Amino acid sequence: MSRRPSAKKSRLEDDLFDPDKDVEETYAGLPLRNELVVATVREVMGHGAYVSLDEYGEIRAYVHISELSRTWVKNIRVHVREGQRIVAKVLRIDPSKRQIDLSIKRVPEQMKKLKLLEAKRGQTAATLFKMIVDKMPEAERKNADDIIDILETHHELLYYGLEFTSTATLKDITSLGIEENWAKVIRKITSENIVAATVEIKGTAEISIPGGDGVVHLREALIAGTDNVREKNSSVIIYTEGSPRYALEVHSEDYKIAERALENALERIEDIVERHNGSFAFTRKK
Repeated sequence: MSRRPSAKKSRLEDDLFDPDKDVEETYAGLPLRNELVVATVREVMGHGAYVSLDEYGEIRAYVHISELSRTWVKNIRVHVREGQRIVAKVLRIDPSKRQIDLSIKRVPEQMKKLKLLEAKRGQTAATLFKMIVDKMPEAERKNADDIIDILETHHELLYYGLEFTSTATLKDITSLGIEENWAKVIRKITSENIVAATVEIKGTAEISIPGGDGVVHLREALIAGTDNVREKNSSVIIYTEGSPRYALEVHSEDYKIAERALENALERIEDIVERHNGSFAFTRKK
C-alpha cells in the first residue's frame, strides 16, 4: 500500500498513540491520524461500536466503549445506536488490516457541529455540481475537474464556491477564469437551489457598572456590542432578560464567522465595562 510523509498535524487534547512521532504517514483511501471523520453506526456491541466512514467509501472502523464518553457508560445504547451519524477523532490506523480506531469523547461539541455541517455541505456541493455537469454539452464535460479546481482555489471548498456563484454576476464568475458557457449554467443551477443558511449562537451576559453614570456606560457597552459588526452577513442582537442579565444572539451564514462575530462583540462590551470598573460575565447556551 502506498504511503508518503505528510506535514505534522496539531494534536487535539492528549494523544495516546505515538505522542513523540514527528512524521505522520498517509495511506491510500484512509483518513489521517487525529483527523475528524463523519461516520454511521452500523453495529453496537457490549464492548464498543462498529461504524462506517461516510467520507471514505464506507470503510469499517471501531469505537471502544472507553472512547464513547467522558462519563461512565452504564448502558452503551444511551450513547450510540445503529444508524446514528457521529463525528469522531481517528486515534490509530493499522493499514495492513485496514483497521481504524476512533474516539467520540475527544471531539468538542462545537467541532462536532462544524464537521457535520461541513459534511452536509460537501454532499450538497457534489449533488449540485453533478446537476451542472449534466446540463453541459458532452464535449464540455471534460473540463469539469478544472472548474472544481478554480472554485476550490478561490473559495477553499466547492460548496463555498457554488454558494458565491448563486448571488454573483456573470462577470464575477467569469473573472475567476471560468468560461462563460459554464458560468451561465453554474449560476442558473446554484441560484435556483442554494438558499443562504443562517446559524445562530445564543448566550446570556451579566453586566454591572457602578456609579451614578453606570446606566449610561451600560448602554454604551450594549450599543458597542451590536454596532460595528464587521463580519460578513452577520448581526448581533442584545435584549434585556432583567437587569443585570442580557440575552445576546449572533446570526450569521457560517459557524466560523458567527464565532468570530461573537468573540469580537464580547471584546467590545468587556472593554467598555472594564474601563468603568464594572463586572462582566458571559454564559453560552448549549
